[in-house]
Amino acid sequence: MRNKILAFMVGIPMIASTTQAIAQPTEIPKTEKENVIKIEKTIAIPPLNPSKDEIAQEQIAQRQAELAKQEALEEAEAAKTAVTTVTQVATQAVSYNVEQWRPIVAKYPWPVDQAMLVLARESGGNPRAVSKTDDHGLFQIHGGLATYGEKIYDPEFNVALAYNNYYKTRGWRPWYSVQGILW
Repeated sequence: MRNKILAFMVGIPMIASTTQAIAQPTEIPKTEKENVIKIEKTIAIPPLNPSKDEIAQEQIAQRQAELAKQEALEEAEAAKTAVTTVTQVATQAVSYNVEQWRPIVAKYPWPVDQAMLVLARESGGNPRAVSKTDDHGLFQIHGGLATYGEKIYDPEFNVALAYNNYYKTRGWRPWYSVQGILW
């Protein structure tokens, strides 16, 4: 069996006999070096002493692989940080304290506790709240952004608008979130 493997590596055809395989050389190398070169070419063994260029290319390839891996890790970390930031911002957006607006609401002659209930039900105390139906601010004034611009998000302006333009003339009816509770 060993003869078969050696003969195959060198590229010598084999003649099978009934008892044993006998290697039949088609070409005999003239020197040991030629024999080694022929074996290296046959089984694709890399040269034992790589050139400086080959070493440099291998080092460059390794460094590029390391940099790519490091970039991937940094991108994953940045994505994780971005998700955390979005979660924090979303949490902050819903964590308003409705009671912080009581002094502004109490400036007007309406039932303050009822007004605070409406404010809580409409915007949760978020002065920049926007609904799917185009309602804006603390009291969710319909079409407020288009009509009043960015002022609609000013708590003082929004509360004054809610009292003067809605409550004084119609009571709590414009605020459907309190239907069945206040009217």
